[in-house]
Amino acid sequence: MSGVSITERLFGRSEPGDREGSNTDSAVSRKAVSLAQQGRFGEAIDCFDRVLRDDPANVKMWNNKGVFLDLLGRDQDALGCWEKALAIDPDFAPAWVSRGMLYRRRNRLDEALACYDRAVELSPDSAVAWYNRSGVFVAMHRLDDAIACYERVLGIDPHFVAAWTDLGYAHFLGHRHKEAVDCYDRAIADDPRSARVWSLKGGALYALGEYRKALECFDNVLSIDPKYAAGWSMKCSVLYHLGMYRHALACADKALEINPSCELTTQVRKMLLSLIRDW
Repeated sequence: MSGVSITERLFGRSEPGDREGSNTDSAVSRKAVSLAQQGRFGEAIDCFDRVLRDDPANVKMWNNKGVFLDLLGRDQDALGCWEKALAIDPDFAPAWVSRGMLYRRRNRLDEALACYDRAVELSPDSAVAWYNRSGVFVAMHRLDDAIACYERVLGIDPHFVAAWTDLGYAHFLGHRHKEAVDCYDRAIADDPRSARVWSLKGGALYALGEYRKALECFDNVLSIDPKYAAGWSMKCSVLYHLGMYRHALACADKALEINPSCELTTQVRKMLLSLIRDW
């Protein structure tokens, strides 16, 4: 689960009128992001190092350097940066968030949750901190706690698409499919071109037995991304339930053309061939 972009993980001064300046923390961070997008991570990290040589107590730059090292898989170096930031300012919430994200990806869930607990204590209006905390609860199978966190996120930022999407999935996991559909609709309202959200909505409608509506969702998925193998597989399943076996078989063939290793679709295709032969 990753609804937080790299730019949302970077924290720099954002003073009025500083956007065109070349030496502010935010300008340095923007330059580093641009370099990273070109695959020039070494130069990106050098941006932070140049600031830190002149301003070694700059907790924002320590945090940001750690984020880039984390992206490179250099866990210990990244953790060292965040430890440095927190030694300077133990109440710097972004470093707690960053450290929690690394622990979460390494499945060190208790440590991740402790970081997010501290982050939301320090910054209770941080949608990013609450959002990441909810993801830990999902991994722990504590869905009620996750849902409460997602709702907190959306109380802060009602247009946080990833939070609506993941709240919907949490409801889906709890077999509350109608609530899931409502959440996906809110996500789609802000991001109508997300193949993933349309696919998740289709899956929830499929679970509700609303096959025609589910079919519309998967048609939307495939109009956005014709190479979305799961979209073809799910459309195949919907058409099967509607008794449209030949159309379902064509979708299975398309799914397997994109992802030949999908065993479930392979089995469904064999079943469809048998049904069509016996028809």
